Amino acid sequence: MLIIASILDIARLAGVSKTTVSKVLNHQYGVHEETRKKVWQAAAELHYTPNIAARALVTSKTGVIGVVYDSFKSPIYNELAGQLESQAQKLGIHLVFCSCNQQQASKLHYIQYFMGGAADGVILFGSAEDDDPVIERLMAVKFPFVVIEHRYDQLQVPNVLVDNVGGAKQAVQYLYKLGHRHIAHVTGNLRHQVAVDRYNGFKEAMQTLGLEPASDDFIHTDGSIGCGQLAAQALLERKERPTALFVFNDLIAYEMIDELHRAGLRIPEDMSVIGFDHLVGLLSFKPGIHNLTSISQPLEKMAHAAMDMIMSVVSGQMPEPISQQFKPVLQEGGTCQKRELHS
Repeated sequence: MLIIASILDIARLAGVSKTTVSKVLNHQYGVHEETRKKVWQAAAELHYTPNIAARALVTSKTGVIGVVYDSFKSPIYNELAGQLESQAQKLGIHLVFCSCNQQQASKLHYIQYFMGGAADGVILFGSAEDDDPVIERLMAVKFPFVVIEHRYDQLQVPNVLVDNVGGAKQAVQYLYKLGHRHIAHVTGNLRHQVAVDRYNGFKEAMQTLGLEPASDDFIHTDGSIGCGQLAAQALLERKERPTALFVFNDLIAYEMIDELHRAGLRIPEDMSVIGFDHLVGLLSFKPGIHNLTSISQPLEKMAHAAMDMIMSVVSGQMPEPISQQFKPVLQEGGTCQKRELHS
């Protein structure tokens, strides 16, 4: 027979008062960190499930955070969602994930739903340039929110970022040290800040190194599944091909490698390739493909920062600092090779 645990049961097991347990479960301040851990451990052992409706009546808080992102099909978004879920579980918070499939009307619908009492706050990631009205609306009604991977320089918006400009520069500098001088960039969807930053980082690094990419050294994509195949086909039509590619993300890079292999090109012997994200799970994408050299994002740290931020905003405190930017790291794989320079 299943016995439903109560706050009193948790208090007895943790050796604390009911008041302390209530504070911890409702994410209130004034409880030592070690005590919080004891309470959450006791709650986990007892398989305690909070009554969200009752909690909302008493505290005006649901214990729910909405998460809205562009597409469930994006590997990096799914990895980040998993890290957010892990951090939320540690805090006893429930996350509700929604994908708007890059439809602005759908995104507005979900935001309105959460603002209507379904959640205490919302985390947005994968935002595009036309999300400004959404952000302005959230700010106007003072609904708690945090943005991941989109920069708002003119607004005081709590956000978590990766240094995408710096990551792109690392990729170019690495290829340059290997002897590559003809380097092309395969972009993402330039409606998104992430893609713009990596595009700008590539251009800045090339300029610093005294390299001038031609217009056709920028192969533009919309970042969708399958666009890597199209990008590779466009590359194969060129008479003069680059010796190295910096690709917007790992999925596009693997799609390109697959298509280039079919055309008879060897990676990295004929062309070196660097991706961005370092999603190890994508290695099953195509058996036999080398481990991709890629720029790694610290997703666990980003998720931890985002959850800390949203909980601060929900409690009425603006996070300090209001923006956190994390440095990516290049992870060497088997898709880049040194190229001999000819005088």
